[in-house]
Amino acid sequence: AETGTRLFTQPPAKASPENGGTSMLTETVAGRTYDYSHNVGRGAQSGMGFNQPVGMTLGADGVVYVVNRGIEAISNVGWNRTGVGQRISKATLGSVSGEEVFLGEFSRYGDGDGQLIWPAGIAANKDGNLYVTDEWLNRVSIFDKEGGYIGHWPTVQTGDEEPNGASGIAISADQTVYVSDSRSHQVRRFKTDGTFLGAWGANGAGKGQFDGPWGVTVDHIGHVYVADTNNHRVQQFTAEGQLEAQFGGPGTKRGNLNYPSDVAVDPDGDVYVCDWSENRWGLGRIQIFDSSGKFLTSLSGDAQQLAAWAQQTVDANADYQKRRREVRSTEPEWTFAQPTGVEFDAENQQLVVVDTQRSRLQIYSKESKYLVPQLNL
Repeated sequence: AETGTRLFTQPPAKASPENGGTSMLTETVAGRTYDYSHNVGRGAQSGMGFNQPVGMTLGADGVVYVVNRGIEAISNVGWNRTGVGQRISKATLGSVSGEEVFLGEFSRYGDGDGQLIWPAGIAANKDGNLYVTDEWLNRVSIFDKEGGYIGHWPTVQTGDEEPNGASGIAISADQTVYVSDSRSHQVRRFKTDGTFLGAWGANGAGKGQFDGPWGVTVDHIGHVYVADTNNHRVQQFTAEGQLEAQFGGPGTKRGNLNYPSDVAVDPDGDVYVCDWSENRWGLGRIQIFDSSGKFLTSLSGDAQQLAAWAQQTVDANADYQKRRREVRSTEPEWTFAQPTGVEFDAENQQLVVVDTQRSRLQIYSKESKYLVPQLNL
């Protein structure tokens, strides 16, 4: 698919009970209701929109920060000048479509202070400062909540073998920073000032081992969850790296995982796995488990209306409007397309999915007291 134009090279896979997909706007399972709310975004190399978004974090006052991976498309220039669209976007999502507000952006492509080459993950500390991993530069860059550059520190220690690739990042309540490394197959622990505290993991498929780990999160108790991408599972650890549990496993059936890229946990202990899917137009989904590892349901995307920002683009261009009226159905664009990140907003009880190839965020509300209407027909 081309970012922003919603073009498919082949028909998308249909969601079905067999592959764990769901196309319902509202679904109730095991006392939980997931109700699709709205989506935010559009394809944009800069300004109001996203460019290959791969991660996000929640800040204060309803502000979200989105990592844009961008693309490398400029030829005949130095290696640190080839990128387009790399940045951190700042916005509020609103409670319904049209309430979202673009607040600005910061950072850009490059290897200088405050710049990014392959941005991968982002997390906020208790002071609202933002920590951004760079998979190419192997460092964490730190910004204040307004986007001002504070500093950076390396994720690779003296004596570490190559290759390395700093990927996911999470900060616990005690301000320990966890960074997953997709190339050295480890999780590293730091203080917020970059002081190295230790690491665990090694390449392999055994218990506690990793193969290309990506997303990482910490729940309110302090358990650490790691998306073990190439092993098609999520592993749960103690704060010091002792294995506690596993979620999912390889396959394409209900509850199986296929290249999971991120994980989030809500205050109830429910676990949300961003199942990126193999890049053969298996479009990806969010797999939902309870705290014991029991599979509950999955979401495959429900954006039946364009995001408000995207609709503005269409409304401003008569040719766009004509072309959209020529297609048999816009249903293919409702679904996720290789989603890479997921976060749970505990304050607003919202699940936010970073829908990477669509350059948008899809938002679901989790409701615990949903009443099914009784209709006497």
